[in-house]
Amino acid sequence: MERIPEKTSAKTTAQGQHTILIVEDEPLMLRLLEKFFSQHGYHVLVASDGAQAIEIHRCYKRRIDAVLLDVRLPKTRGEEVFRRLKEENAVVKVVIASGYLAANIETAMAFAGVKRFVNKPYVLDELLEVFQHVIEND
Repeated sequence: MERIPEKTSAKTTAQGQHTILIVEDEPLMLRLLEKFFSQHGYHVLVASDGAQAIEIHRCYKRRIDAVLLDVRLPKTRGEEVFRRLKEENAVVKVVIASGYLAANIETAMAFAGVKRFVNKPYVLDELLEVFQHVIEND
């Protein structure tokens, strides 16, 4: 895991000043996303299951600008991870990723504070745009 430097201001526009946490249980996809966002100047933290995501967020919550959270995770499901992140940091910016999410669950999660929903399989350029918007505007 990369060591994350302290931030000097609460809001910046340079991608290199932003840190995202990617929570994805598929190892190849996790590495792809980590490499993709790193190449676009983001500091990237990664977790391969829900329990790990909660622990990483607990350690770095003041530095994490946004979270990409898969809802289908081992150990702790995405909905529970989201709830725990919100308990730790009420203003955490979470983007939910799913191949399919029931409308009632999506509605409940949006009401609880999810910033965006993205479909799997990912379109990387669209995912990048979503994170730029969420970090800079939401």
